[in-house]
Amino acid sequence: MSVSPRKQNERGALDATRPASALLAAGALILTGCAPTPLPSYETVRGQAQSAMQRVVDELPTGLEIAKNPSDEPFGCSGDGVFYTGQWTIATPEGFDGQAFVDRLPDALGEEFLVEETGLDLNYPSVSMIATGYMNSTLDVSVLTRDEGVVVDILSTSRCAQDPVSPSP
Repeated sequence: MSVSPRKQNERGALDATRPASALLAAGALILTGCAPTPLPSYETVRGQAQSAMQRVVDELPTGLEIAKNPSDEPFGCSGDGVFYTGQWTIATPEGFDGQAFVDRLPDALGEEFLVEETGLDLNYPSVSMIATGYMNSTLDVSVLTRDEGVVVDILSTSRCAQDPVSPSP
């Protein structure tokens, strides 16, 4: 099948405009702020995840002992960067109603915390949230019964960040 000279010219003209169109589109993206943004620092996302965890602690009775997992090593993200994962365990007073705590927690934390449905059927009180006001850190809050009593376990994971500048504190 042969192509008419007119279609060859049209096709040729279209092919010649493609690189120019791509350059214009790329320039428009850069000028409108849609260029890729650099990852935040590890120190920033760690601080935001820990601040989100502290908001949960603030909803507990005051004066409770918090055991913070001493591991502060960053974990690799898929692609570039690293993320922070922290775990805090808080011993609760005798008679603490873990189910009531978990049930009221999302409302107490406010709009900066969105409940994330996990689809898991757990046999202990638990809620998973995204802390939108804290750089989208994720939070899993569980009330567990251990040998030493009832504890609130908070697990937080940050978004991807740059590799830390210095070793973790």
